[in-house]
Amino acid sequence: MNFHWMGSVSEATAVATLDPVVIEKPRATNVRHLRGARKILAHQPLLQEFAATCGQHFAMHGLRFKLEHEYALRKTPHLFVVVADNNASAPLTCQSLLGCVLLFEYRLGNWDTGFFATGDSTGIGTVIAPPPIRAHIAALASSAALRYGHMVLTCFRDELESAAPTAFEFPRNQRGFWSAQVREVRDRLWLRPTYDQTLETLGKRTRTHLRYYRKRLQAETGCVFVPDAGSHIADSQLAALNSSSLEPVSQRMFDMQFHTSAHLPDGYVHGLRSPDGRWLCLAGGWRRGPISLFQWQMNANGFPRHSLSTAFRAFLIEHEVSLGTHQLCFHGGTQHSIHHSFQQDRAVDILLRRPGPLLSLLTRFVHYYAQRNLAVANRGNFLIDALSSRNLTWMPLSYPAAASEVRAVD
Repeated sequence: MNFHWMGSVSEATAVATLDPVVIEKPRATNVRHLRGARKILAHQPLLQEFAATCGQHFAMHGLRFKLEHEYALRKTPHLFVVVADNNASAPLTCQSLLGCVLLFEYRLGNWDTGFFATGDSTGIGTVIAPPPIRAHIAALASSAALRYGHMVLTCFRDELESAAPTAFEFPRNQRGFWSAQVREVRDRLWLRPTYDQTLETLGKRTRTHLRYYRKRLQAETGCVFVPDAGSHIADSQLAALNSSSLEPVSQRMFDMQFHTSAHLPDGYVHGLRSPDGRWLCLAGGWRRGPISLFQWQMNANGFPRHSLSTAFRAFLIEHEVSLGTHQLCFHGGTQHSIHHSFQQDRAVDILLRRPGPLLSLLTRFVHYYAQRNLAVANRGNFLIDALSSRNLTWMPLSYPAAASEVRAVD
């Protein structure tokens, strides 16, 4: 029997086939717990290798950036590693791993709250496992996390070709409640053999803007696209680049995102440079095989009429097409109109909570208050966003987790 794994934003091949091995749900498993960035980073090479075997090649790239990002510094990272039961005490290897789940626990000062959540709402970097058992690994690890806390949100990308919603099975005798929802995610652009053919797959207004702003920027600035921009930029220049950008970030964060792309295997930093040497745009990501993941972009300040983001995307698409790239993936998606032409994928949110009146009241309060307070609804907290959904229906963990109970978000 063959399993065809359709490519996701983090995959290195559009289709990977396992033949003739059949991946079945493990009968006996053990979940190991790694707490803190130091312990997790000690296994980074292994995690990257394992992610590649699952077809999620970029899911563990830039792991230090994920764990030491300003967003993550206010949380405690936890990695729940699922291994076969007979490997419970053996050293972790790529062969012993069945899957792993990276979660972040919210803190108040130095106090861990017991509320765990994904660090990636697109479902790319949270659950690492082969697609046929990804839901099972998510359920096992979420259940393990619940033993340390009060509530858990785990998000993963559902890549199975079946149109039916995902089903879950939790460990026996687990007390608590669960709920789940399926969301539409758009962050992948399929590229055609030529640049013009690719543009024809976009909406008329989008392709008009791409052509117009690229031509205008070139005419007025004389800029050129530099595919290996990272090799032309010294560390001493990073502070000036950040301070002169349209949206400066902390220098520590800027340095990390640059080095994560420029100096890691499969990484790249592209740029648009004017004749006087000024960098108008910089952008980084990773590429492997026919898939490229576009991670971040920086635009220079002082070009309000040139739409640097749009112009750069035109250069980027043309460059990726010339390399034979099949998929151009935008980390976190984009608000640009180009997203209307992205591949439609499914992300699954699974929530678990302990029993008790306080947590029941909290879930109802968050949903009620978020509907009436836009400041709460739009703050970008993954756990609050999930609890705000009107489609959540809580059921006992002992209740059979039928696929029909997983609801789609409108």
